[in-house]
Amino acid sequence: MRAPGGRLANVLLGVYLALFFSFLFLPILMAVESSFNLDRFVGLPWKGFTLEWYRGILAAPDVLPSLRNSVVVGLCVATASVVLGFFAAYSLTRITFPGKDAYVMAVVSPLAVPWVLLGLGFVIYFNSIGIPRSLIAIGISHTVFAAPLAMVMIRARLASIPPSYQEAARDLGASAARSIVEVVLPLAAPAIVAAFLVAFTLSFDEFILAWFVSGFETTLPVTIWAMIRTGLTPTVSAIGVLIFATSITLTILAELAMQRRAETGGGTT
Repeated sequence: MRAPGGRLANVLLGVYLALFFSFLFLPILMAVESSFNLDRFVGLPWKGFTLEWYRGILAAPDVLPSLRNSVVVGLCVATASVVLGFFAAYSLTRITFPGKDAYVMAVVSPLAVPWVLLGLGFVIYFNSIGIPRSLIAIGISHTVFAAPLAMVMIRARLASIPPSYQEAARDLGASAARSIVEVVLPLAAPAIVAAFLVAFTLSFDEFILAWFVSGFETTLPVTIWAMIRTGLTPTVSAIGVLIFATSITLTILAELAMQRRAETGGGTT
């Protein structure tokens, strides 16, 4: 028989978890509710189901162009982040050199800088070197914080791959580049895929840096902010729900890729 104290602890734990998840998910559920609610005003009461606000996304003049911009920028940022992150991770796990700790701190330091300060710094820097506010500026800004995350994820995978695998390939006549392409990259593929998806998701969702350095061509979060300035509408809720669904899907895929990495035993089987 359970002690009364144990039952009380379980009840309190259940109440705490209910409050915790309500705090996390009620705002999201309210956005989902308003995106399907027939009422033109955001919020309760429920007045009926409709897909009108999702159809309204296609009628909004700036949404689809900004969505295309977000996808293009996100793909470029994810690709650049994975390439930079892989070589940084490879150098940390396979090469011994003085000042490695300082090198790691320098690589991950953008993650410790507040994004508002980072955005202001990018505006000043881009103005000083003649880069206009544009999608290119957004892509560079996003890569600065996405590449360190990709490096951390890929480094964890490379650290679990025995160097002897690559050394065996070299002993069999493979060049250094070929041993990386045919041995290291296939074993690191799950982490690379996960890093790509995470970098794309971060870029796709990011607003602060994009707002600072965007010009006439904007990404979807900046367009949503401009729409909210004129009033919160169910169409904005519908856009937010689609972005949330996309981000969650990509995050789940990244997690599945990382689980696949764990199931392979870190390349040691």
